[in-house]
Amino acid sequence: MKSLEVKRLLVGPVLALASLALVLPFASQAATSPNTTPGPPRVSTGGTTRVSGTSATLQGSINPRTLTTTYYFQYGPTATYGQQTPAATLTAGTTLVKVSQPVTGLLPGYHYRLVASNSEGQRSGHDRTFSLESSKKTAFELPKTYKATPRGGTFLLSGTLTGTGGANRQIVLQATPYPYTTAYTDVGIPIVTTATGHFTFVVAHLDTGTKFRIATVGTKPIYSLVVPAQVSVRVALKVRTSTISKGLVRLYGTVTPAEVGAHVYFELEKAPKSEEGPPTSEKPARLENPAKSKGRSEHEEEKGPTFLTKFSTVVKPGTRSLARFSAIVSIRISGHYRAFVDVLPGPLASGHSSTVLLHAAPSDSKKRKKKKG
Repeated sequence: MKSLEVKRLLVGPVLALASLALVLPFASQAATSPNTTPGPPRVSTGGTTRVSGTSATLQGSINPRTLTTTYYFQYGPTATYGQQTPAATLTAGTTLVKVSQPVTGLLPGYHYRLVASNSEGQRSGHDRTFSLESSKKTAFELPKTYKATPRGGTFLLSGTLTGTGGANRQIVLQATPYPYTTAYTDVGIPIVTTATGHFTFVVAHLDTGTKFRIATVGTKPIYSLVVPAQVSVRVALKVRTSTISKGLVRLYGTVTPAEVGAHVYFELEKAPKSEEGPPTSEKPARLENPAKSKGRSEHEEEKGPTFLTKFSTVVKPGTRSLARFSAIVSIRISGHYRAFVDVLPGPLASGHSSTVLLHAAPSDSKKRKKKKG
């Protein structure tokens, strides 16, 4: 029994020492990782993308090893290459970074590799051979976002058909209008992509929200992703200034088609913080408080200027084809204003007018100074 107890007492320390022996080598390796100490860059040659005709984008990856690194691709008919892309710079770091550069004149069977160098030396990735089989499959590349098209306007759909079959390829535009329950049908006649796979479809007089897609012409068509084209109401804004009171103006206009009851927001283009005037607190008679309408007090367009709501009203009946709006307001902040019409979700999207420049009336303090002067 005593010998058994002695063995039990020895098991714990032995296991602890064994586990410590396993941990220490890994900790030592982490402390001396080659990627965290300066040295020649680590380079790997990748594949190809955006292949169209003799054009392609060469890819690869680089670990700069904490130093600023320059890189370029070499390519040519043999492993001696003969051509190279312009040198590019990669900032210092310790992680693997993907890089790419476009080339022209790349033919099947051509060799290429990635070359990188820093103050510690130069390294090259493995030699690779370009082949049509290894290139990217034919596919459509389209913009991610589109601006709304005013009703009756022209919608442009541009993109690129990439891959080995992207150049000089027949393609056709297909569409299904709101509420998108009908099958896609061809719009117009097929067109042919350029030598680089580029194309542009022009759709004139777009009157309702429509979903588009593009297809290659042939027995096994290739389809693009669906592009939802928004069609906005057309808004016209006019201004009539008062000859009696400076700063008092009548903002009026039309909405096509007639969206009776929709909210109209008169918005001021927001200036930089250093130039932005004090917030307004006016609430003219017969105008609604914008904060009470869907909680909307500020509207910002995608990748555009910011607009602040200063006044609001509603759209009233006009004719069969259009509706009207009107409001008399006191301008207290000079700037560019526009009318934004907010409509319910449906075949048409919300829209806005072009901006107009409005001047504020002089304050009472400024009037007194002028009189004293």
